[in-house]
Amino acid sequence: MESYACAHANRANLLIHLVAVPLFILAHVGVVSAIACRKTMPAFASASLIVMSLGLQRKGHKLEAKSPKPFDSCWDFAARLYKEQFYTFPKFVLSGEFQKNWLSSQSQN
Repeated sequence: MESYACAHANRANLLIHLVAVPLFILAHVGVVSAIACRKTMPAFASASLIVMSLGLQRKGHKLEAKSPKPFDSCWDFAARLYKEQFYTFPKFVLSGEFQKNWLSSQSQN
């Protein structure tokens, strides 16, 4: 969690992630629901939200003093992406680490 916290210390990036990660998760629910209901346009709309969420997070990471560890391969990208979106970030928020970084970033401004 320490390396994750170091790459999520900028207040603007934290705010972006606070919006973009739930969007990513909800958009996946939308994709699955749309596919189950055989609704093409909602599936594409939800997939677009996933891409938008990732774009927002990428912009947020460019604001950080410390970049996240680069991906080793396509498989590493996929595995880390889903683990961080569905597990690590929620854990980061619920453990209090998000609040700790938010408060420490405020004192740095």
